[in-house]
Amino acid sequence: MKLLWQQIIGVMAVLMVALGLSAYLTSRYMSNRIFQDKQEELIQYGTNIVANHFTRNDLERASELLQDKEIVIQVYLSDGTIIYPSYDQRNKLQLTEQQLSRITKDQTIGIQRSTRYDNNGVLVNMATVYVSNQGGYSEFPEGIISIGAPLSELDQQVEAVQQNIMLGFLISAGLGIVMSILYAMYQSNKIQKLQLATRQIASGNYEIELDTQGSDELSDLARDFQVMANSLQASEEEIQRQETLRRQMMMDAAHEMRTPLTTMSGVLEGLQYDMIPEEQKERSLNLVMKETQRLIRLVNENLDYEKIRSQQIVLKPQWLDVKQLFEQIKSQMESKASLKNNHIVISVPENLTIWADNDRILQIIINIVNNAIQFSEDSDINLRATKVHAGVSIEIEDHGIGIEPEKIKSIWERFYKADISRKNTEFGESGIGLAVVKSLVEAHSGTVEVESELGQGTKFIITIPDQTSTTR
Repeated sequence: MKLLWQQIIGVMAVLMVALGLSAYLTSRYMSNRIFQDKQEELIQYGTNIVANHFTRNDLERASELLQDKEIVIQVYLSDGTIIYPSYDQRNKLQLTEQQLSRITKDQTIGIQRSTRYDNNGVLVNMATVYVSNQGGYSEFPEGIISIGAPLSELDQQVEAVQQNIMLGFLISAGLGIVMSILYAMYQSNKIQKLQLATRQIASGNYEIELDTQGSDELSDLARDFQVMANSLQASEEEIQRQETLRRQMMMDAAHEMRTPLTTMSGVLEGLQYDMIPEEQKERSLNLVMKETQRLIRLVNENLDYEKIRSQQIVLKPQWLDVKQLFEQIKSQMESKASLKNNHIVISVPENLTIWADNDRILQIIINIVNNAIQFSEDSDINLRATKVHAGVSIEIEDHGIGIEPEKIKSIWERFYKADISRKNTEFGESGIGLAVVKSLVEAHSGTVEVESELGQGTKFIITIPDQTSTTR
């Protein structure tokens, strides 16, 4: 509320100063204009009288004609003695020596405030001009003619003008006050909405809608505030999503560890109490070894992921022959692929090289191939490589179940797995492999994209640039 009154008082103060100054200047101008017009009128009368070589009869006729305007004509000698319309020296010329000197030089004296006694002996304030009568062009001797009008008439005109200006000032001030109050309330309402939005955000409610229309500073602030609220809302949603993922990750990690640990515990307990037949002991030990390796792989993948994210991993890039890389991967993964009747097919130009860390690029491609084997059956898994501008493009394509469009973004999240993959743990997949893939590709300053169609298969496209600064 304080700000509202501050705005009202501030606007009113500026308004009153502006209106007051405007009224004063207008009043002064109009007053001067009234006197100027009257002066020009009176001087014109006096000039015409002198120019027509006036006689006493001329002056009497002119006085009769100007009687309605209460204009008085008087004639003086050069020493200031009045000789017309009477010789009443109470109405003697009221000019200074300097003004008299100007009159004798045939100059005109503009409106001067003077006094004279009327026929009833009443002293009247006059606005008078003085015109020189030099050269003896009339029956009067050389001297001065004065033409005067009652000052009260001019004062009344000035007062009427001032009253109109004051009325206009009061009306303008009233309208200005009303407009300033409405404007201040409008601005204060915007500020109050921002205050309310601030309290809502402070209480954890980011779903606010502000009026962002307008082009003033408060509208700019409201737009920035809305952007901030939207960002906070998005951050809150992301935090909730990450928290959900964290919980899911813990559950998935526990699930991934529990299965091999339960298997190992059961086998070791059977061996401890000699419950496993002699001919099955070797098979049981192989199972324990397999589950142990599965746990080691899970731990190593998590460690790799955290090292990459914290930029602790150091890449040692070198020029590698892509065809040899693909052949090495094929020899490592062929036995797994054959279990599902899949075939790894290589297509790569001769002498194509890639600038990458040997171990990490193998890890990237093997993880994706491993996924391709898991999600396809009785089909080819294609490994292709081509030279592109300033780098090498690698494609790993399968013809398996594909990925639903809305799930493509999620495959890069740690421990994310499609529901169908949870039914198949033959290879001990943890769901972290693709998160590691993306992080390692980015560590090589490269990019990875996915193209997939449900029921048709999936293609991963990896682009690794040449000789970039990838060592971390």
